Amino acid sequence: MSALNGSLSTTSLPEILRLCSVQQKTGTLSLIQAGINKKLYFDKGKLIYITSNKPGERVGEYLIQRGDLTRSWAGFLLKDSKRNGVAFTRSLLQKNIFDKDKLQKALSDLANQALADVMNWTSGEYDFTNLLPKQALEGPIQISEEDALQMVLKKDKDAAPGETSADEILRDLARKIVADDFTLPLLATTASKLEQCWEEDGDSTAKILDLVHKDQVLSANLLRVVNASVAHPTQQCVTVKQAMEAYPHERLIGIILAQAANAHPPKQPDTVALLMQHALSCACVCEQVAAQLGVNEEEAYTCGLLHNIGKLLLLQLLAVGNIPEKQLPKLVQDFHQNSGALLSRRWNLSPLLHDCIKNYSAPEKAKESQINVEIVCLSHNLLQNRGDQESYRQQCPTIDFERLDMESLYDNLELIDELATATF
Repeated sequence: MSALNGSLSTTSLPEILRLCSVQQKTGTLSLIQAGINKKLYFDKGKLIYITSNKPGERVGEYLIQRGDLTRSWAGFLLKDSKRNGVAFTRSLLQKNIFDKDKLQKALSDLANQALADVMNWTSGEYDFTNLLPKQALEGPIQISEEDALQMVLKKDKDAAPGETSADEILRDLARKIVADDFTLPLLATTASKLEQCWEEDGDSTAKILDLVHKDQVLSANLLRVVNASVAHPTQQCVTVKQAMEAYPHERLIGIILAQAANAHPPKQPDTVALLMQHALSCACVCEQVAAQLGVNEEEAYTCGLLHNIGKLLLLQLLAVGNIPEKQLPKLVQDFHQNSGALLSRRWNLSPLLHDCIKNYSAPEKAKESQINVEIVCLSHNLLQNRGDQESYRQQCPTIDFERLDMESLYDNLELIDELATATF
């Protein structure tokens, strides 16, 4: 295949990166969104360099911001590099402005920043060509792909003595998520219910799909598989209900049973059960809030169901035996939204779900789905009993609270909690 092109709303960047790696591609991947153009250069499947026209991500601007280069020197060196037909970075070295190690570190940091930013794009266009500029291939500085992928997740502070390095942990996590080297856990109670449904006489399809509708892991896995289907390449399902309308139920049941057969039990089943209960409770509250606001109820339900999926992912991926017990909760709390967002892009979940997973605790950062993100934020806080109505209004300014019957929402919390507890 000589070229790849399409929309980032239907194909995630991690999926494109994986394809470039697997096919050992050499060339240039252009990513464009709202006038921002970033180019990722590959040599035999390895990411070797990144350039960007985004303000603050151009080499000269970045070095000036760091205080490593004056504006006058940057202008002179840029003209010099164009006049002599050499890379700007080579001019920096030839003029003895930088030693190679220092420049390598600065440009790696810049490349990491540019890559971490573009990993959050849920819209835009991509185009891959086999053309690789000579300056990218023969330039004096090339980045480390491993270091770049590390920055997909935020860096933590330095670990305390005796603790596993957070940078090391996050680098390994990013590598596993991008490589799809993991499976989400399936609770034993859920697996048992699936088995019982399968062994029942008569049609058990409705019962199985009802289990999926309530289970965070089964729902995410089902959406992952159907959104990867070649039969409907332009159709992206946001909810399980949409998948049920788009595909034969027999096929969906086959997908679910295959997932159950390959699933691993959770490493911390009690904690995972509590997280699953909260996810289902949040989904139910989101559904009620959406109904009162006139927002799509099923989409709001799914956003609530998947909002904390990054916590399940981290609990399964983090090797508990290698991490002090006191360090684990902080890692999960600090990085579950970034991890969940990376998972949503890797699994080609909808931009709506991606936005809610990534920003539910800070809805002001939402880019495309403000009302849904605020619904999840409000529902999560109601269940956690955090804040009062005034704080909710400030954090969720898009929600019309005059349309909400807050008293009924509060009254229903106990019943919702009982439903979730009985399910898991």
